[in-house]
Order: sequence, then C-alpha cells, then structure tokens
Amino acid sequence: MARVRWLPCIAAVEWHSGGRALERPVALRLGEERVVVSVEDAWVAGAGNGGAPVERVFVVRDPAGRRWRVRVRGSGPVRVDREDR
Repeated sequence: MARVRWLPCIAAVEWHSGGRALERPVALRLGEERVVVSVEDAWVAGAGNGGAPVERVFVVRDPAGRRWRVRVRGSGPVRVDREDR
C-alpha cells in the first residue's frame, strides 16, 4: 500500500463538541470557502508524560472526497494538511 503524503495548508478549523469533553472538526475555512467535513478517523498521539501534551489527530473528508488531517497539540495551534493525490 502506498504511503499517504500530506501537504501543509492554511485553514481555520470550526469545532463542535456535541456535549462531549473533546471537540471534533466540523468545517474548514480555506480563504473565503467554508468546507463542511466529517471525521473519518481520529486518534491521540504521544505519551503525554514528562509534561509534554498529547496530540489529537483527525482525518476528515469533505463532500468532494478530499481528505484533510487536522492536528492539535494540547491547547496549542492547530495544523491542517491536505492529502496529496
């Protein structure tokens, strides 16, 4: 299976918690465009020991079939990458 390649992009993320403690991405803002997304996969990376925050990672898909990876470390900045096809 080919390895997925992710390319960094500039996007704002809209979040929704649905009454749960952890939020999930529901839309991306790419310039003037708002793209609704659904979560395809999610996991937590990192040990979280020694004071280092864990990283929450989401793979989301938009209605056009494009895939995005949204990563957030603790309460730090959010990083968004798009899948290179």
